[in-house]
Amino acid sequence: MTGTVTRRRLLVVALLLAALVAGLWTTSPTSGAFTAAVRGTGNTATTAASFPRTSGPLPYRSGFAGGATDWTTYDGCWATTTAEGFGYYTEKCGSPTAAAPKAVTGDAAWTDYTVQADVKLDGGKQVGLLARVSDPSPGLDQHNGYWAYVSSAGKLELGKMTKGSYRFLQTMDVPGGIALNTWYHLVVQVTGCTVTVSQSTAGANGDTGVRGFTYVDTGCSPTHLQGKVGLRDFEGTGAWRFVTVTAGATASTEPRPWNTPWKVADVSAFTPYGGAWSNDQAKETYSNTQSGKGDKSVETSRTWGNASVTGEVRFDAATSADLDAGYNVRVRNPGTGTDRLDGYYGGVSRTSLILGKHVGGTWREFVRTPLPAALPQGQWQHLTVEMVGCTLTVTAQASSGGPRTTASHTDTGCDTTPGNVGVRTLGIPASFRSMAVTPR
Repeated sequence: MTGTVTRRRLLVVALLLAALVAGLWTTSPTSGAFTAAVRGTGNTATTAASFPRTSGPLPYRSGFAGGATDWTTYDGCWATTTAEGFGYYTEKCGSPTAAAPKAVTGDAAWTDYTVQADVKLDGGKQVGLLARVSDPSPGLDQHNGYWAYVSSAGKLELGKMTKGSYRFLQTMDVPGGIALNTWYHLVVQVTGCTVTVSQSTAGANGDTGVRGFTYVDTGCSPTHLQGKVGLRDFEGTGAWRFVTVTAGATASTEPRPWNTPWKVADVSAFTPYGGAWSNDQAKETYSNTQSGKGDKSVETSRTWGNASVTGEVRFDAATSADLDAGYNVRVRNPGTGTDRLDGYYGGVSRTSLILGKHVGGTWREFVRTPLPAALPQGQWQHLTVEMVGCTLTVTAQASSGGPRTTASHTDTGCDTTPGNVGVRTLGIPASFRSMAVTPR
């Protein structure tokens, strides 16, 4: 009898402990991650493991420097390569008549999102991006989804696949045409039954640099309301790099997406406040070689309200826990000095992902959550900084792949006045590359 009572007591204790743990931590069955929620603060932090196939919440990025194990290919000859530190995904044998190889990744449950990448037509007719892909299989048009692409005929175009059938939707002339072996930045935003497509030569911005259109697919079926993302060429060969997918989208061509001008050596829209900033055109980087407290450079060509900023950062000197670098959003009133700006910040130190707010020359830290591994000097880290309403969300992941860390904070009662974006370093030389901004 005593043994039975003891066992019952142990069972009760075990159940109580399990309930306590369940109240503090939640486990996601799709990501294999844990989410720690600090109750009553508005903060959340998540670390997700790396898996062979992509699933779960956004954002998503693929730099291809670590391979392409999370992509499934259908026809074609696909390979990853690295040049100037960049990873590329190439398809080299899709030129026969009616050939349309594709590669697909993501989560079938993704709905409204923005997918963007640099694309390059190496030969033939068309290269581009797929959105809301479902039921993919080998063969021409063998999937459901939308297909946005640039063509050798000098067009930016949009089409729609419904498992084996194709319907052309809209076209736009690209001034100057589409050249072979040239990188173009392509952005596809899907929200409800609306698809917005934008294109520019990589590095070009402004009213004449970015072209786009919005198409309303009236009465679109549930099949075309969610799905994965993909890469595709048609009767041609091509390459892709810097693929990112972020939650949310806009149903308008204004404001136009922005992508880093460092490839074309144009930093005229960046205003530095402290530091020594320079652009390496071959490596497509923008670097601060000094170690000032809060050196920053602000992109002044336009302002943003709700937006997603994606890009990569690298420490160029020995790192420590109290030195960091990252991106500013909604920047107003910038000046030289540690916290001389009004706006928000998302960045990384050697050991942590950091979220905070600059206001009136002061710093308010929202979240500092551990990274899964210390960041060494010279390693590129991909950052996504999302500002929607009063909620700031930042995600970090090594550019070569691996675990992903996300933290979020809602700054209740915040000032939602639009502002600029920028890059910032705190006490350490650092470099930035592949920066892009899309409206939400």
